[in-house]
Amino acid sequence: LKMLQASGVQTAIITGRDAPSVGIRVKQLGISYYFKGIHDKRAAYAQLCEQAGVEEHECAFVGDDVVDLPVMVRCGLAVAVPEAHWFTLQYAHYVTRRSGGAGAVRE
Repeated sequence: LKMLQASGVQTAIITGRDAPSVGIRVKQLGISYYFKGIHDKRAAYAQLCEQAGVEEHECAFVGDDVVDLPVMVRCGLAVAVPEAHWFTLQYAHYVTRRSGGAGAVRE
């Protein structure tokens, strides 16, 4: 992620969780935008695009569950991890070989 950011790509996390450990990791990685405790990811995604000054089709998104579908169908590159919900996998442009938590984002 640091290399991606160094190349000028903005990074963000939209999550339904509100775990303090994620907030710590966000700071360590220098993630530009952090939306936590989100139930409507589509609305957060629209807000993110506006704040970041980008169009939806210019974004990539990594998801693993059906709550991610409203963003996955709008972004330019929808990515899923292999253990994602079967329905979510149908909407992914790319499925990582690595699992979530085991290098999927790096891939």
